[in-house]
Amino acid sequence: MRALLRGAALGAGFLLLASKPALKTSTLSESGSAKVGSIAPSFGLWGVAGDGPFVLDKLRREPTPSPLLITFGASWCPPCREGLPRLKAFAEAHPEVRLVLIDMEGDAAAAQGWVKEVGLKSIALLDKFEVAARLYGAAGEQKTSLPRTFLVDLKGRVRAIYSVEGEDLEKVLAVDLQAVLASAQAAAPQ
Repeated sequence: MRALLRGAALGAGFLLLASKPALKTSTLSESGSAKVGSIAPSFGLWGVAGDGPFVLDKLRREPTPSPLLITFGASWCPPCREGLPRLKAFAEAHPEVRLVLIDMEGDAAAAQGWVKEVGLKSIALLDKFEVAARLYGAAGEQKTSLPRTFLVDLKGRVRAIYSVEGEDLEKVLAVDLQAVLASAQAAAPQ
């Protein structure tokens, strides 16, 4: 009888696991000094390859003014390893947005290896001392909630902060990016 009950309990546990609801993308109204609707905190960092320095304002404006999708992550972070290829694919499908990886590795070689592994052609910056990560609330205890991604509009304002990249991430990003682009078009002189 015990074996039968144990088997039934195991079966119910597997059923619960199998019927687990899909993980939804969730957003925050603020993270560190970054607040939705406010100017994004400025930073200056070197590229993972030692190039740079790169400053936020210049990243937004050159080579052409573009919204930015700034993501904080590292190769040692399993959700980051899963999410970065999705963000890369989204940015490739939406060339109107520029993807910026801020890698929080302690080792530039590890960061370069991860960028190469993912095939990331966009901007990849190294934040080994977590200077930008602290500004954006992605350092310290918050490292456990990596990746942390920010949508910054053409005027440099934070438009969205993504704390969980769920199965619907691309749909949520597309809606938010469309709102950013529509807002920019409405504000453009006619």
